[in-house]
Amino acid sequence: MEKSKLINFINRYYLGGNTDTAKLVVENNTLSTKFISSDQNVIGDVTLKSFDSPDAELGVYTTSQLIKLMSALDENIDLSYGETGGKVFSLNMSDKDTKVTYMLADLAVIRQAPNLKQLPPFEVKIQLNKDFAGNFKKAANALDSDNFGVTSSEGETKIIINYSNVNTNRIVFNTAATESADMEVVCFSAKLLKEILNANSGLDGMLEVSSKGLARVTFENENYSAAYYLVKLTVS
Repeated sequence: MEKSKLINFINRYYLGGNTDTAKLVVENNTLSTKFISSDQNVIGDVTLKSFDSPDAELGVYTTSQLIKLMSALDENIDLSYGETGGKVFSLNMSDKDTKVTYMLADLAVIRQAPNLKQLPPFEVKIQLNKDFAGNFKKAANALDSDNFGVTSSEGETKIIINYSNVNTNRIVFNTAATESADMEVVCFSAKLLKEILNANSGLDGMLEVSSKGLARVTFENENYSAAYYLVKLTVS
Protein backbone atom coordinates (compact mmCIF):
# COMPACT_ATOMS: atom_id res chain seq x y z
CA MET A 1 0.00 0.00 0.00
CA GLU A 2 1.16 3.55 -0.73
CA LYS A 3 1.43 5.53 2.49
CA SER A 4 0.78 8.79 0.65
CA LYS A 5 -2.70 7.63 -0.42
CA LEU A 6 -3.64 6.91 3.19
CA ILE A 7 -2.16 10.20 4.40
CA ASN A 8 -4.08 12.12 1.72
CA PHE A 9 -7.28 10.45 2.89
CA ILE A 10 -6.54 11.33 6.52
CA ASN A 11 -5.72 14.95 5.69
CA ARG A 12 -9.08 15.34 3.96
CA TYR A 13 -10.93 14.86 7.26
CA TYR A 14 -8.19 16.00 9.68
CA LEU A 15 -8.25 19.50 8.12
CA GLY A 16 -5.08 20.76 9.72
CA GLY A 17 -6.07 19.58 13.19
CA ASN A 18 -9.72 20.65 13.17
CA THR A 19 -10.94 17.02 13.31
CA ASP A 20 -8.80 14.83 15.54
CA THR A 21 -11.37 12.11 16.22
CA ALA A 22 -13.15 9.96 13.63
CA LYS A 23 -14.55 6.50 12.95
CA LEU A 24 -12.97 4.98 9.83
CA VAL A 25 -14.90 2.27 8.02
CA VAL A 26 -13.28 -0.28 5.72
CA GLU A 27 -15.90 -1.99 3.57
CA ASN A 28 -15.81 -3.60 0.14
CA ASN A 29 -12.25 -2.36 -0.53
CA THR A 30 -13.09 1.26 0.26
CA LEU A 31 -12.05 3.39 3.24
CA SER A 32 -14.49 6.06 4.39
CA THR A 33 -15.37 8.31 7.28
CA LYS A 34 -18.24 10.58 8.29
CA PHE A 35 -16.95 13.23 10.67
CA ILE A 36 -17.69 16.45 12.50
CA SER A 37 -15.03 19.01 13.34
CA SER A 38 -14.15 19.84 16.93
CA ASP A 39 -15.92 23.21 16.72
CA GLN A 40 -18.92 21.55 14.99
CA ASN A 41 -18.78 24.06 12.13
CA VAL A 42 -18.23 21.44 9.44
CA ILE A 43 -19.66 17.98 8.84
CA GLY A 44 -18.17 15.84 6.12
CA ASP A 45 -17.62 12.49 4.51
CA VAL A 46 -14.49 11.32 2.72
CA THR A 47 -13.88 8.12 0.75
CA LEU A 48 -10.73 6.45 -0.56
CA LYS A 49 -12.11 4.36 -3.39
CA SER A 50 -9.45 1.65 -3.53
CA PHE A 51 -8.28 0.30 -0.18
CA ASP A 52 -7.17 -3.34 -0.15
CA SER A 53 -7.77 -4.34 3.45
CA PRO A 54 -10.28 -6.52 5.35
CA ASP A 55 -13.56 -4.94 6.43
CA ALA A 56 -13.36 -3.24 9.82
CA GLU A 57 -14.46 -0.24 11.89
CA LEU A 58 -11.54 1.72 13.33
CA GLY A 59 -11.87 4.22 16.17
CA VAL A 60 -9.22 6.91 15.70
CA TYR A 61 -9.20 9.17 18.76
CA THR A 62 -5.99 11.11 18.06
CA THR A 63 -5.43 11.53 14.34
CA SER A 64 -2.52 13.85 15.11
CA GLN A 65 -0.69 10.96 16.82
CA LEU A 66 -1.48 8.59 13.96
CA ILE A 67 0.06 11.01 11.44
CA LYS A 68 3.20 11.35 13.58
CA LEU A 69 3.59 7.58 13.83
CA MET A 70 3.20 7.15 10.08
CA SER A 71 6.00 9.65 9.46
CA ALA A 72 8.44 6.96 10.66
CA LEU A 73 7.51 4.70 7.73
CA ASP A 74 8.66 4.57 4.12
CA GLU A 75 6.23 5.04 1.20
CA ASN A 76 5.42 1.36 0.69
CA ILE A 77 3.75 -0.12 3.76
CA ASP A 78 1.88 -3.21 4.86
CA LEU A 79 -1.23 -2.79 6.99
CA SER A 80 -2.97 -5.21 9.34
CA TYR A 81 -5.20 -5.16 12.41
CA GLY A 82 -4.73 -6.34 15.96
CA GLU A 83 -7.86 -8.24 16.92
CA THR A 84 -9.23 -10.13 19.87
CA GLY A 85 -12.64 -11.70 20.19
CA GLY A 86 -13.59 -10.31 16.79
CA LYS A 87 -12.86 -6.74 17.94
CA VAL A 88 -10.18 -4.61 16.27
CA PHE A 89 -8.01 -2.86 18.87
CA SER A 90 -4.95 -1.71 16.90
CA LEU A 91 -3.79 -0.62 13.48
CA ASN A 92 -0.44 -2.16 12.58
CA MET A 93 1.71 -0.71 9.79
CA SER A 94 5.19 -1.67 8.68
CA ASP A 95 7.80 -1.13 5.97
CA LYS A 96 10.83 -3.36 5.36
CA ASP A 97 12.59 -2.16 8.53
CA THR A 98 10.05 -0.51 10.84
CA LYS A 99 6.78 -1.52 12.49
CA VAL A 100 4.28 0.94 13.94
CA THR A 101 1.34 0.10 16.21
CA TYR A 102 -1.47 2.61 16.72
CA MET A 103 -3.94 1.74 19.47
CA LEU A 104 -7.56 2.30 18.45
CA ALA A 105 -10.29 3.73 20.66
CA ASP A 106 -13.61 2.21 21.59
CA LEU A 107 -16.16 3.38 19.02
CA ALA A 108 -18.43 4.51 21.85
CA VAL A 109 -16.11 7.46 22.59
CA ILE A 110 -15.96 8.64 18.97
CA ARG A 111 -18.25 11.57 18.24
CA GLN A 112 -20.68 10.62 15.48
CA ALA A 113 -21.52 13.07 12.71
CA PRO A 114 -25.25 13.79 12.45
CA ASN A 115 -27.11 12.79 9.31
CA LEU A 116 -28.24 15.63 7.06
CA LYS A 117 -31.70 14.38 6.20
CA GLN A 118 -32.96 17.26 4.06
CA LEU A 119 -30.77 19.79 2.28
CA PRO A 120 -31.98 23.28 1.38
CA PRO A 121 -31.72 24.53 -2.22
CA PHE A 122 -28.31 25.94 -3.11
CA GLU A 123 -28.87 29.20 -4.98
CA VAL A 124 -25.21 30.03 -5.69
CA LYS A 125 -22.71 27.58 -7.18
CA ILE A 126 -19.02 28.47 -7.60
CA GLN A 127 -16.44 26.35 -9.38
CA LEU A 128 -13.41 25.75 -7.18
CA ASN A 129 -10.20 25.77 -9.19
CA LYS A 130 -6.59 26.84 -8.82
CA ASP A 131 -7.40 30.53 -9.30
CA PHE A 132 -10.18 30.56 -6.69
CA ALA A 133 -8.06 28.62 -4.19
CA GLY A 134 -5.12 30.98 -4.68
CA ASN A 135 -7.24 34.12 -4.28
CA PHE A 136 -9.06 32.79 -1.24
CA LYS A 137 -5.97 31.56 0.60
CA LYS A 138 -4.02 34.77 -0.04
CA ALA A 139 -6.91 36.87 1.24
CA ALA A 140 -7.53 34.63 4.28
CA ASN A 141 -3.84 34.65 5.20
CA ALA A 142 -3.63 38.43 4.81
CA LEU A 143 -6.36 39.05 7.40
CA ASP A 144 -6.23 35.82 9.45
CA SER A 145 -10.00 36.12 9.56
CA ASP A 146 -12.47 33.73 11.17
CA ASN A 147 -15.13 34.22 8.51
CA PHE A 148 -15.89 34.74 4.86
CA GLY A 149 -19.15 35.87 3.36
CA VAL A 150 -20.79 35.01 0.04
CA THR A 151 -23.21 37.40 -1.60
CA SER A 152 -24.78 37.62 -5.04
CA SER A 153 -26.65 40.42 -6.74
CA GLU A 154 -27.60 41.12 -10.34
CA GLY A 155 -25.51 38.22 -11.58
CA GLU A 156 -22.37 39.29 -9.69
CA THR A 157 -21.04 37.01 -6.95
CA LYS A 158 -18.57 38.24 -4.34
CA ILE A 159 -16.45 36.64 -1.64
CA ILE A 160 -15.90 38.87 1.41
CA ILE A 161 -13.08 37.96 3.79
CA ASN A 162 -13.70 39.22 7.35
CA TYR A 163 -17.28 40.37 6.81
CA SER A 164 -18.97 42.35 9.57
CA ASN A 165 -22.07 44.49 9.95
CA VAL A 166 -19.79 47.32 11.10
CA ASN A 167 -16.78 48.87 9.39
CA THR A 168 -13.82 46.46 9.46
CA ASN A 169 -10.72 45.59 7.49
CA ARG A 170 -11.89 43.24 4.75
CA ILE A 171 -10.95 41.86 1.34
CA VAL A 172 -13.56 41.47 -1.40
CA PHE A 173 -13.05 39.66 -4.68
CA ASN A 174 -15.43 38.83 -7.49
CA THR A 175 -15.79 35.22 -8.56
CA ALA A 176 -17.59 33.63 -11.46
CA ALA A 177 -20.63 31.58 -10.46
CA THR A 178 -21.97 28.75 -12.59
CA GLU A 179 -25.38 29.41 -11.04
CA SER A 180 -26.51 32.44 -9.06
CA ALA A 181 -29.52 34.23 -7.61
CA ASP A 182 -29.78 37.37 -5.54
CA MET A 183 -28.63 36.48 -2.03
CA GLU A 184 -27.65 38.59 0.94
CA VAL A 185 -24.37 37.88 2.71
CA VAL A 186 -24.11 34.44 4.32
CA CYS A 187 -20.97 33.78 6.41
CA PHE A 188 -18.98 30.62 7.06
CA SER A 189 -15.64 29.67 8.61
CA ALA A 190 -12.74 31.01 6.54
CA LYS A 191 -10.23 28.88 8.46
CA LEU A 192 -12.11 25.67 7.67
CA LEU A 193 -12.56 26.46 3.98
CA LYS A 194 -8.85 27.25 3.73
CA GLU A 195 -8.00 23.87 5.27
CA ILE A 196 -10.49 22.13 2.95
CA LEU A 197 -8.81 23.75 -0.06
CA ASN A 198 -5.36 22.78 1.27
CA ALA A 199 -6.40 19.16 1.86
CA ASN A 200 -7.80 18.90 -1.68
CA SER A 201 -5.04 20.87 -3.39
CA GLY A 202 -4.82 20.22 -7.12
CA LEU A 203 -8.45 19.08 -7.43
CA ASP A 204 -11.28 21.05 -8.97
CA GLY A 205 -14.44 21.17 -6.90
CA MET A 206 -17.68 23.01 -6.28
CA LEU A 207 -18.83 25.44 -3.58
CA GLU A 208 -22.61 25.62 -3.26
CA VAL A 209 -24.25 28.15 -0.95
CA SER A 210 -27.78 28.31 0.40
CA SER A 211 -29.39 31.44 1.80
CA LYS A 212 -30.78 29.14 4.51
CA GLY A 213 -27.30 29.01 6.08
CA LEU A 214 -25.53 25.98 4.66
CA ALA A 215 -22.65 25.59 2.22
CA ARG A 216 -21.56 22.37 0.52
CA VAL A 217 -18.02 21.85 -0.81
CA THR A 218 -17.36 18.79 -2.99
CA PHE A 219 -14.36 17.22 -4.70
CA GLU A 220 -13.92 13.96 -6.59
CA ASN A 221 -11.32 12.19 -8.72
CA GLU A 222 -10.42 8.59 -9.52
CA ASN A 223 -9.06 7.98 -5.99
CA TYR A 224 -11.09 10.13 -3.61
CA SER A 225 -14.48 11.71 -3.07
CA ALA A 226 -15.11 14.32 -0.39
CA ALA A 227 -18.09 16.41 0.70
CA TYR A 228 -18.06 19.07 3.40
CA TYR A 229 -21.04 20.91 4.87
CA LEU A 230 -20.26 24.28 6.47
CA VAL A 231 -22.82 25.77 8.83
CA LYS A 232 -23.60 29.47 8.92
CA LEU A 233 -21.68 31.70 11.32
CA THR A 234 -23.37 34.54 13.16
CA VAL A 235 -21.31 37.72 12.81
CA SER A 236 -21.75 41.05 14.52
